[in-house]
Amino acid sequence: MEWSKRWFEGFKGVLREGVDLAPRSHIRIGGPARVYAEPWAEEDAALILRVCREHDLPWVVLGGGSNLLIADSGIDAIVIAIDAWQRVVKDGNRLVASAGASLPALLRQAKDASLSGLEGLIGIPAQVGGAVAMNAGTATSETFDSIVSLRIVDETGEIRTLERDELSPSYRNGNLGDVLVTTATFELSTGSPTAIQQAMKDHLQKRNATQPVTEKSVGCIFKNPEGDAAGRLIQAAGLKGEAVGPIEVSTKHANYFVNKGGGTAAQVLELVDRVRNRVREEFGVELELEVKLWGY
Repeated sequence: MEWSKRWFEGFKGVLREGVDLAPRSHIRIGGPARVYAEPWAEEDAALILRVCREHDLPWVVLGGGSNLLIADSGIDAIVIAIDAWQRVVKDGNRLVASAGASLPALLRQAKDASLSGLEGLIGIPAQVGGAVAMNAGTATSETFDSIVSLRIVDETGEIRTLERDELSPSYRNGNLGDVLVTTATFELSTGSPTAIQQAMKDHLQKRNATQPVTEKSVGCIFKNPEGDAAGRLIQAAGLKGEAVGPIEVSTKHANYFVNKGGGTAAQVLELVDRVRNRVREEFGVELELEVKLWGY
């Protein structure tokens, strides 16, 4: 990918080449970004997308890196990080959250404001923008359950608002196409701070008891097939603890692959193929990746 800094005249933020992305990935794997851009305002993000469109440059948005596997060679694209956008503002029973705010920060503000509806998302290590893009969720709730509108920059660089009836999220997919989310507005209900705190505690205890939350992973590797659970199928195929080098099928939850240290993206994908093949042979089910792949 050829590019020039002069194309981005007027841009305010960080614009650098060859930034290592492994520290930004929850599984601590991946090569560098060809170009790393961190816009300070949505107008700067709009400028990036206009430049990318004009010069036919590929671009991706980097959130918390919790559902992402980056190729060992990196990614030849403009990688847009939204870390500078972290505001969460209360507006009646609504919270307007910037895309770079973390879900834990959003949930803390909801609890402090006695607003209920987000408790089921506790423990998901994502930024709001990434959670929206993939409709992040658990067995009990999804990000879009409470969303009433999004502010986005579309692929032409236009900043606009999408209302709820213009959105069509599905399981683990916000179905937004080529847009960059700048803010999300959540409609919540008034609740008891004590009850909200208890619900969060209950959800978090269950998550900690059943998932390898303290280890390096990308969250669930596969989507759950209709009427079943990927983790159950992988476990039933006898694959808990299966490993390729330091990449291992978690012994706590079989739909998580954990990096025991020094693993590579190539090893993750080798284990993906091994698990997929075994589940297909044993049960005739084709597992579909939930994790996003960059650089392939």
